[in-house]
Amino acid sequence: MSLSLPPTTKPKVFGIGLSRTGTLSLTTALRTLGFGTAHYPSDASTYATLLAGTARFGLLDRYDGITDITVVPYYQELDLLWPGAKFVLTVREEESWLRSCRRHWERPIGNKAALGEHYPDLQRFLRSAVYGCYAFHPERFLRVARRHTAEVLRHFAGRDGDLLVLDIVGGQGYERLAPFLGLPVPDEPFPHHNNRREQGW
Repeated sequence: MSLSLPPTTKPKVFGIGLSRTGTLSLTTALRTLGFGTAHYPSDASTYATLLAGTARFGLLDRYDGITDITVVPYYQELDLLWPGAKFVLTVREEESWLRSCRRHWERPIGNKAALGEHYPDLQRFLRSAVYGCYAFHPERFLRVARRHTAEVLRHFAGRDGDLLVLDIVGGQGYERLAPFLGLPVPDEPFPHHNNRREQGW
């Protein structure tokens, strides 16, 4: 039985880069381009979908896409479920990314309950699924990042119209993202959230 769901007029868009690679900036840019995109959703339905491992995210009934590690483990299933979907792999220079991860992981997961009832458990699940650990381990993170990039490139080999590799922190933005989605480049700066490059972030 096929996993495919009926295609819609607007393609679904999935940001399948690891956290701290500009996923929030990507989300804001996609919204500017007209795509209602959920960044790291932590609602009960999303958590149930993660636990079930089906990639059938209910919020895609009302959103055009999802970004961040919520969808990282499921990009292959999403590719089957949503024919014609677009995938954006955000990447980042390794040392800069590791520094950013180290700072981000300093916040204990248990202190994030204010972000939603399911957020701490969902984050523990995703960190285990993606990195194989809760705590920050630079050697493991680097292996995971390199493996993820290699596997995504292999999965989408020969399908340049379906995958865009985007280095937002390195300065890439609408000039690559908009044409990939078949849209004109907006006459405004690309959004940059949590940008601390000048402080060694």
